[in-house]
Amino acid sequence: MRLARLLTLLCVVFIWPLATYADDAGILLDYVPQGRIVRFEDPVQVWLGGEDRLEGKFYVETVVSELRRIIPTLSITQTSSRSQANVRVYLTDSQQEWRETIAKTAEGMVNWQEQGEYIRGFTRLASGGDGRIRRADIVLHLDFQTSGGQKLWVVRHEFMHALGITSHPKDARDSVLNSMQAQEDKNGSFSDSDILVLQTIYSPHTSAGRPL
Repeated sequence: MRLARLLTLLCVVFIWPLATYADDAGILLDYVPQGRIVRFEDPVQVWLGGEDRLEGKFYVETVVSELRRIIPTLSITQTSSRSQANVRVYLTDSQQEWRETIAKTAEGMVNWQEQGEYIRGFTRLASGGDGRIRRADIVLHLDFQTSGGQKLWVVRHEFMHALGITSHPKDARDSVLNSMQAQEDKNGSFSDSDILVLQTIYSPHTSAGRPL
């Protein structure tokens, strides 16, 4: 009987970490299907543009603070210099300004755009074949959202794109990258899976361009 218990315990000790590793690997590939890390190698400097948009600034600064706690290995600071920033956030408060700002950020950038009546976040990346992100431009029209939770959701969503997750996971339904959620459900914080992916990508043991 003791031998059987010992064998069972050994199975739990050795098999459970393997199962956990397999689960984590599946999550990473769900978020990063290309299987290669895209990230900033330099410290991130965030510039926030948009005059007298105090509410929008609050949401952006809240998410920046959250990211500092989630990824302590990545230096994230705010700068008043647009030219020095490598993450530029544009706050807009009208549909016309939203469209004009998106057009202004287009030169030399790789982009993706989400389509839908309730989408008011947009991100473009400038990155090389080595997986290093040189610059990210985020355009936000937060006035369109109906609650503070939704506004934070949009900002979190776009910052995850800006930090190198260029696709949308198919299986992680609680992710802030899940655009298929109903509008009223887009109130979530960074999920456990979101945090795992961010911390893995920005681990000090890896680098841009490396396989997961």
